[in-house]
Amino acid sequence: MPNHEPILRGDIMAKAEIPRDVMTFWVRGGVLRPIAAPTGTGFKLRFPWYEANIAAIMNQLRILGVNIEGMLSIGRVYREAIAYFDGFGLNRDQVYGLWSLFIIEGNFVASELKRAELRDLVNSPGFDRDQHPRIVEASVALSEAEQREELKTAMLAAAGEIHGERRLTREIIEIREKMEREDFYRHLDAYLTVTEQPDADDPAGYSADLEEMTYFWRTGEGEEYRFAWGAEASDEATGDGAKSMIAVDVTAVLYEVWNRSKDGTSA
Repeated sequence: MPNHEPILRGDIMAKAEIPRDVMTFWVRGGVLRPIAAPTGTGFKLRFPWYEANIAAIMNQLRILGVNIEGMLSIGRVYREAIAYFDGFGLNRDQVYGLWSLFIIEGNFVASELKRAELRDLVNSPGFDRDQHPRIVEASVALSEAEQREELKTAMLAAAGEIHGERRLTREIIEIREKMEREDFYRHLDAYLTVTEQPDADDPAGYSADLEEMTYFWRTGEGEEYRFAWGAEASDEATGDGAKSMIAVDVTAVLYEVWNRSKDGTSA
């Protein structure tokens, strides 16, 4: 079960293997952000649980030479993603449910584009409608009412297939109506990364191949860092103009965070 309880400074140091002086520097510099609370003798700093994930990722980047300015820009993206989905009152499972809804819509848009391509083919000179009745049938444009009904049918079918915490609910569908597709996808990867807690029995938690790495890059000195996960991430970095990038097996890093015993060894 995921543990979302606040975490103490010492526990972050142990889980993410961060030296005390580095931890102090990061807290003072804003790389890690404790929960605001009164200070006083004997008071122990507490942090939101996901700060342990940020700390572990930043530690890998520190080892690879990323300075505090770079860490701040990367941490800002993670926290903006959390704030974005928190603003809609969504948890990680609900975000996955919402993602399935966006995929359904994307598939629907793709089918409409395909239908339009077939219409162009059917209306092209020399096309024999009698010889290709199925193509003609598939090219017929749907009315707006028919489009809404087809999309609704696809949603209901998905709702019947997805069970548990990630199921599609009326609440998720209503939230979708308030959300811009571009904003959703801009924050998605960062949110799913920073809220990950791999289980000890999760086979994906051990290691990843190059296509499952998270790539970090920037296009020039002083520029903000960008990052992306997955098979197309390195292509995205190259398309962005990056000449070099850093690859981190984030899932393996976070696996160690949440499956490390109190004595510092892996579970």
